[in-house]
Amino acid sequence: MTCGSKNTLVNITWDLTNNKNMYYLNPLMLLTASGINYAKSICSTDCPGIAQQCGQSQMPCWNDNQFMCPYYRFAEDNIYGRIPASAGVAPWDYQYFSDLALIPNITDPGVAPYIAKLKGLGGVFASEAAKLEANMSGVYYQLKSQFPGNGPCYPILFETVEFFYRCFPKYPSDLTDKIAEVASSTAEKYKNNTLVQKFSDTWNSQSQKWARYVGDISRGVLVIVIGGLCTGLVVSMLWLVVLRFMGGVMVWFAIVFINLAMIAACLFTWVKAGYIGDGAVEAAALDALPFDISPAKEEEKTWFWIAIVASIGAGIVLLITLLCITRIKIAVACIKVASQAVGAMPTIIFFPILPFIFEVGLIIYWVAVTALLYSAGDLTAHCAKTSPPAFSFSNLTSVSNLYNSARNFDAESYAMQYLNSTLNNTLNAATLNGTRDVCYANVSDDARAYLCGNDPNCYLSYDWNNNMKYAFIYHFFGLLWTNQVIIGFSCVTIAGAIAHFYWSRGDSANMPTFPVLTALKNTVFYHMGSICFGAFIIALIQLIRFLLEYLDRKTKELQAQNKFAEWMMCCVKCCMWCLEKIVQFINRNAYIMIAVKGKGYCCSAIKAVRLIINNCLRVAVVNLVADVLIFLGKVSVAAVGGVVAYAMTEADYYTNPTKYPETFLYSPVLPIALSCITAFAVAEIFFAVYEMAIDTIILAFCEDCDKNGGTPKYAPPLLMEVMGGDKEEKGSKA
Repeated sequence: MTCGSKNTLVNITWDLTNNKNMYYLNPLMLLTASGINYAKSICSTDCPGIAQQCGQSQMPCWNDNQFMCPYYRFAEDNIYGRIPASAGVAPWDYQYFSDLALIPNITDPGVAPYIAKLKGLGGVFASEAAKLEANMSGVYYQLKSQFPGNGPCYPILFETVEFFYRCFPKYPSDLTDKIAEVASSTAEKYKNNTLVQKFSDTWNSQSQKWARYVGDISRGVLVIVIGGLCTGLVVSMLWLVVLRFMGGVMVWFAIVFINLAMIAACLFTWVKAGYIGDGAVEAAALDALPFDISPAKEEEKTWFWIAIVASIGAGIVLLITLLCITRIKIAVACIKVASQAVGAMPTIIFFPILPFIFEVGLIIYWVAVTALLYSAGDLTAHCAKTSPPAFSFSNLTSVSNLYNSARNFDAESYAMQYLNSTLNNTLNAATLNGTRDVCYANVSDDARAYLCGNDPNCYLSYDWNNNMKYAFIYHFFGLLWTNQVIIGFSCVTIAGAIAHFYWSRGDSANMPTFPVLTALKNTVFYHMGSICFGAFIIALIQLIRFLLEYLDRKTKELQAQNKFAEWMMCCVKCCMWCLEKIVQFINRNAYIMIAVKGKGYCCSAIKAVRLIINNCLRVAVVNLVADVLIFLGKVSVAAVGGVVAYAMTEADYYTNPTKYPETFLYSPVLPIALSCITAFAVAEIFFAVYEMAIDTIILAFCEDCDKNGGTPKYAPPLLMEVMGGDKEEKGSKA
């Protein structure tokens, strides 16, 4: 069955549209990794809470809400059809525990020994067994259902929480202690084994803490909205304003700080090497440090070589700084001009919302189609050679399992029941020979679902054939390609709007009335072909990288035996990663030239590469300076968002469980972390526009210089000031 949809099986339409959650009937099966596949599950409308729990102290439980059963049509113990029709139990019902008492004519040959075992338990179970012996009724099935795996229904042993439409049990903190106690006393193989510790680490109190952390998300949603979303929006805008008016100060501060940090690191390494520290001044300085950095004599030689490398690094950074002062001025001017451009068309800040909507739509479509592809494979049964391991109910209670082992499954008897109750079937008794031996490969899909679904040592899955694998590769490539098209569409539109500002000499009066809409129209009508071509190249490289990752995982054993093959695979993956980064860089600048010049992808890419090579130092300095400032901006926005979120969580509204139980936070960690992430994501959206604006300005500036003999003709006033103040720069393209 597929939860949340309509299914057809045994000529019956199962409407499970409202049953969206998968519930595991025997949660003890989830305690072993191999048991998860074999754990019987149903589709339920909700996940049982603590009010529905049938605890050990309550047993036997008699409330219908405290039990979950297999679909009545596939009920165990041949229950189907034996509950009177007046009870109104539908084939897809899974809560019919109370209706089990209505079953007449109990013919189970195991009744007598079962009642004897119940009497041996004493207490309430003994008295109930005596009543049952005096007046046999369907209560027999209710008593069997008290112990998971014995009766047709299963008690709800643990409270569950919904996570991605799965009902996961909240195991009590002492569960693993009981498991460890039973395991160590009954099975030698578990003694001094890491299995017990593994269960303890996995299911102990940490899981309960995490469940409470997740619950804090819904309680702290206001913290995330204000601390992450609103604060991120406000601080991002303020940072852009600061860059607009104080960009130069911030750039020079960052450059001075980097140089001082490099010099300090250099001096530190020379101290560790033993070359600084003998003089009175040096000794006083060392004494002022809060820790001892005097190295051992045998380490001084190592630190000597480290000091030489650090000195060379500091010298190179200082030399580059001195040589690139002119270009740093250009970088500052580009940053300020980008700020002016964004300020001249403030609506461009919100343009990324459009490609974001496209991305969300793409993901929803892709996931939906992937789900359809996943369920379009061949229904395949997987049979275990031995019974899958599971902890029995006796591990958790003082009550022993009334069945000594997993129930024997007779495929032939179940198949005959299927034959007798199904119309229009093609299965006949002759095909039953060897059904279990070939794992139900010789029966129809309906019969396979029925037989394997009732076999405790079998589970079903949809396995793809080659055609489905090729279809998924095509579908996956579509995701990569469309994603790159959306990215290219965003880049060209933003670059087009910023280009209007540059070629208008920074004068808003010379720009179109709606520059962003004009750039959007030009992108859609004239440049989509170029964008799709550039996106195809990136998507193809990404697909090859994913296929290489798949091949790498499939050949791990071969690579372990052949180090050369492992080395070659590593080299190929590294080369493909480098190729992708290079092509992405070329693509980004090609998109800018498409917006600036209006030519096709190939011409624009060649032009962009030529401009970058001819102006490599200028472009490198601008990008480096801009990247540092923008990264600092993103981190600052995220930090402020975290501080605001922390301040909110300290309020009485979130710390007083008595006065505000609905909003009390067990721990503010997750809401604060999500606030930081949200603020950083908002900053990413804002600064992505700013990054593109800077790249467009510098590339348009290089094109302007290239067309006019090294002297820009259309540059905005800020850039013209820098160029006018440096005569040497006027006559040089570099």
